[in-house]
Amino acid sequence: MRKKPLPDAATRAPMFDTFVAVPRYELRELVSSAARHARLQRAAAASFAEDGSELRARRIPQYVFVHTVRRGVYVSGSPLSPRMHSFLTGRFGRGGRVRNSEVGRTGAVRPLWAEAENLRERIAEADALYGFFSFDTALSQRASHGHLRTNPAARAALIRLCAAPDTRGAVCSSRKVETMQRRLRLHRLAYVGVHGADVQAYGLRMVTEPDLALAESAVQKLRRACSRIAVFEVPGIAVEDRTWSLVLHLRLAEPQARIEAAEQFGKLVAAENLELRAGSDSLEAVPDGSSLWRAVLGLLAGMRGALPVYVGAGETDEDVFAILNRRSAITVHVGPPPRAGTNARWQVADTGEVIRLVHWLADARRKS
Repeated sequence: MRKKPLPDAATRAPMFDTFVAVPRYELRELVSSAARHARLQRAAAASFAEDGSELRARRIPQYVFVHTVRRGVYVSGSPLSPRMHSFLTGRFGRGGRVRNSEVGRTGAVRPLWAEAENLRERIAEADALYGFFSFDTALSQRASHGHLRTNPAARAALIRLCAAPDTRGAVCSSRKVETMQRRLRLHRLAYVGVHGADVQAYGLRMVTEPDLALAESAVQKLRRACSRIAVFEVPGIAVEDRTWSLVLHLRLAEPQARIEAAEQFGKLVAAENLELRAGSDSLEAVPDGSSLWRAVLGLLAGMRGALPVYVGAGETDEDVFAILNRRSAITVHVGPPPRAGTNARWQVADTGEVIRLVHWLADARRKS
């Protein structure tokens, strides 16, 4: 029986109800769990090679695209039964982060510079602009010795941005505001530290911080509890006190020591009614109710009608991407998207591209 071809680009848009991007290795799991469906096996075999070396007739080798069409379901052009489509969408959902990075596909995370002209018009025509940049992932990079090093060109770029008409800038981090101010030395810049628990801003804003006195008391109790447990004294494990949060660094520890320290830290955090968050090779205890996205919305409340631009990478930034996308913001992911996907709409390669982006925003606002 001849397979029905996927509709061409001219008729594709009005026919689709849902778009789901499925990683190839996850689709292979689905195939093995539903092996009794011979039709599914034929459809999957037409989509990727059994040894995983290639995905035929696709430009992106690591993904299989599942389309829901009014008259049937297609996996990379091969028809599937509606029952299998329900199985797929039940597991992966109809929304969530964008896994696809193919240029031109609806809902994809796209290279920013490929659409620079259209975005420049939006930025120039906006009544105001508020740029948010992650200090840890957008303006800094990890040096060979393991510590974060701020890009030396970041300060000059942010000065140009904040000097543009009706434009403000903010730097966000899990670190304290004092640390960021010491690195950047800029007064006309808003600083959001400790996941939104520590905010210092230029101009009006809505207060979104939790009760800092209670947070500091809970963190100090947690720090004292950690000092009495031997597992936190193991070489490679360090506990950092950030006043309103406590960070457990695990990057240099042995795997078994990591597991034991993480288990103990989680129990202590729960006992103090703090929130546990996972970072890059670290665990962090933060006050309940503190969140970066609340702080960002609080800053935007002081500049009504501003177009938000958020640049970052990481789990905390993903929450901000999701919130700001509802406000038609320009959300930019730094570096390759993670395997789990990203909520950002656009992408730049690295911190060097972020500096270029900051200058580009300043130039667009000056020509408005």
